[in-house]
Amino acid sequence: MNSLKRDLDLKDLIIIGVAGAVGTGVLFSTAGMAALAGPGVVIAWVIGAIMYLFVGLTYVELSYLYPEAGGPSRYSLYSYGKMTNMINAFA
Repeated sequence: MNSLKRDLDLKDLIIIGVAGAVGTGVLFSTAGMAALAGPGVVIAWVIGAIMYLFVGLTYVELSYLYPEAGGPSRYSLYSYGKMTNMINAFA
């Protein structure tokens, strides 16, 4: 049975995490948000970052609890069952 190698360093993990969290939304939505919210857009970004931090910390705990390949689809298998796992894996 083949197993996955774990050879990502801290820099790789930070890049993957930031790219997954921010994506391209920060590039395309900032001007529209600033036009609507004005200076309050900074507060909105900070609140959003704090909320996303809690989501990220949840995934950290789940990855320690279930250290296997599959990520979120495996977490839904253990918490909600096979049907939710299938929907989550194909989404």
